[in-house]
Amino acid sequence: MPHRSAYVCLSCRLSFKHSEYRAYQCPRCRRTLLLAGDSFEAPPRRDRDAWRVVSVLLHAGLGFRQRCCGCGPGYRPRTLREVREGLAYARRRGVPVARALATPSP
Repeated sequence: MPHRSAYVCLSCRLSFKHSEYRAYQCPRCRRTLLLAGDSFEAPPRRDRDAWRVVSVLLHAGLGFRQRCCGCGPGYRPRTLREVREGLAYARRRGVPVARALATPSP
């Protein structure tokens, strides 16, 4: 079975699995889909807060790619509160946003 990665449209809150790495467009809005990774599990479409968390993570450069050992992408915040805490930690300490968001309880 070929390796499949998730691509997401943040404006439509949709996720698609594709086996090739290339630029895809959303069938609804025609915007370019973002590569989320092979370990991405899309939240329900109606859960706007969860999709906001996904948006912050993807724009910070954190994907949901499987590690080489097959143990998943590591820690990722699940709530807006955890995202706000991570962003505040990054501002306070001067660490990169991606590293602050990938650290549990910063």
